[in-house]
Amino acid sequence: MAMATPTDDFGGLVTRATRLWTGNFGNLLILSLVFVLVCWIPIANVGFLAGYIRAILKVARGEKAEAGDIFRAWDCFGDLFVYLLLVLVAQFALNHVPGIGQVAGFVLAVVVTPGMYGIIDRRMKFMDAFRWSLEAIKGDLVGWLLAVLIGGIFMAVGALLLGIGIIITLGWGSLVMALQYDREQPRVIIL
Repeated sequence: MAMATPTDDFGGLVTRATRLWTGNFGNLLILSLVFVLVCWIPIANVGFLAGYIRAILKVARGEKAEAGDIFRAWDCFGDLFVYLLLVLVAQFALNHVPGIGQVAGFVLAVVVTPGMYGIIDRRMKFMDAFRWSLEAIKGDLVGWLLAVLIGGIFMAVGALLLGIGIIITLGWGSLVMALQYDREQPRVIIL
């Protein structure tokens, strides 16, 4: 019998995300529509992002999410705002490095994704989230790399469909990353 590889485990994660997406399609469509309508509001969009991710985590955990969840995540706003601001500054700097800037920017996006979920779900402080994110990546680099890449591809496919398709595929890509986060969560502890 062959040993399971991280990509085998990841294949099951994508299958589970797809089943959750199809099983909750109407609910995810409404959540994504509401999020897309409000995410354009500067600064407040950080709180709406937190609410959307919490709603997606509910769906990933088999709970019922509702559109109002998008507006109920202000408790982590400060730490998430600082976290994302620091990431944005680093992304901006990396994108100006000739040759490797775009690749380095993608690597940064992979590395910081777990921390964003940690702030939103576990209300981590932003510095703890950076540390936890690095530990999570060390624990499962391939899983996080695939989750961000595949989740991003699912979302991008929707955006390519006249832009409005993002409402259809945003939940699917978000579920891939949420399931990766839930898979990682018990293994990493911040002291």
